[in-house]
Amino acid sequence: MSADKQKPSRWYYGLAILIPIFACGLTMFFVYRSVPKLPGALGVFSINNLTKVVVPGSAEINFPKAGAYAVYYEYRSVINGVNYVRDKFLPSINCQLRSKATGKNIALASPNAEGNMYATQNQERAAVLMKSISINQPGVYEFSCQYPSGRTNPQIVLAVGPNIIWEFFNLAAKPVAAFVCGSFAFVGGLGISILIIGFVAIKRHQSNKVSASQP
Repeated sequence: MSADKQKPSRWYYGLAILIPIFACGLTMFFVYRSVPKLPGALGVFSINNLTKVVVPGSAEINFPKAGAYAVYYEYRSVINGVNYVRDKFLPSINCQLRSKATGKNIALASPNAEGNMYATQNQERAAVLMKSISINQPGVYEFSCQYPSGRTNPQIVLAVGPNIIWEFFNLAAKPVAAFVCGSFAFVGGLGISILIIGFVAIKRHQSNKVSASQP
């Protein structure tokens, strides 16, 4: 067999170049698909999605989906034109969350991270995280709080709804994970391309040497 027939085609160089380009395009596609539609996705960060409850007392709260939720202590709040301004330190109060469908109580966990708070620009509303909730079954729940001594004052405002910090990290995690996985795919594709180019170059060089040595 002649050396020219054993020589790899230059088309393999083109194939090698296409591999990382394809991996890069695939990465961009998955990152684009993982980025939530804006501005609708940013609605989860709005404190208007929180249900304000004056306690001691109770209220029914609808959790539309399974996931992480929170109870915030609004030490500055406004409900129906009434201003609630309280001490930033939460008084001792017992709260419970009960499923209307099953009657089971849902655990209210103490927060495991500092800094989960919010405040409006005009300081009309300001709050700190009080409890974390994990909802497995969407539906309507009864949220109630009472002072241990049974007293009814002072009244305070608690806001129940999406865990803002958790939602932020959950929103950011998908595109970041897609980018990281895509980066590994790109690096892998680039490595394969380099191997193909090196192999083809060596084989063509060897074939050219054989052709040059033949009479």
